[in-house]
Amino acid sequence: MLHDRPAVFWVFLAVAGMVCGTVFGEAVSALLPDTSYALRQFFSGSAGISLGPLGFDLFILSFRLEEIAFRVNIMTFAGLLVVGFLYRWF
Repeated sequence: MLHDRPAVFWVFLAVAGMVCGTVFGEAVSALLPDTSYALRQFFSGSAGISLGPLGFDLFILSFRLEEIAFRVNIMTFAGLLVVGFLYRWF
């Protein structure tokens, strides 16, 4: 099953593909001229999901996380497709 790799390996590849796809989309958007608004929106337009604030205090340990956020754009899914394509080589 899955070429005898642990599930953590595949989760890591999926997350890495999503991150690389999002970074690539943002980079392409930054390189496009200001006049190509539609292409910039296509590559950098994203949906955001956020959760926060989260915190706890246990007298000796205090932890506060202001926000956890995920940005997903169309290139995120392209990154997942690349990971799926690379799956055949691993």
